[in-house]
Amino acid sequence: MGFLGFGKKARKAVQEVKKMENRDAVEATVWGAYSISYADGTCDAKEIAVLEKTISALPAFAPFAGEIAQMSSNIRARYEASPRSANAQAIRELADVAGTPDAVDVLCLCIDIADNDGIGAEEEAALKKIAQALQLPLDQYL
Repeated sequence: MGFLGFGKKARKAVQEVKKMENRDAVEATVWGAYSISYADGTCDAKEIAVLEKTISALPAFAPFAGEIAQMSSNIRARYEASPRSANAQAIRELADVAGTPDAVDVLCLCIDIADNDGIGAEEEAALKKIAQALQLPLDQYL
């Protein structure tokens, strides 16, 4: 195998790493959105519409379009079955993007979802946990 073969493999490896980084961003975004949507005990269709619009507006998420619907369905099922367990998983997914530019995008989306009908006490408490998992100061983005 010549140098050209190595170059192709290296490029493919870089693309795969990039896709994995984007997967973390997608998972954090979807988990974060559902986490804040369920903060008051119910998941409102208007809140999820904000998530869907955001996802469709992000070109980096396009390769995951098919997976996102399944991911959303699985996350909803987790929240319906065990909200505490689902929240714990959401925190883990959010922590995966802590310290990255994606963390800011995720937090801003969560704030937008919470603000759909005004930010209540339960949503504010959830936003604080989300911001902490993302290692971001919540007040800076409110």
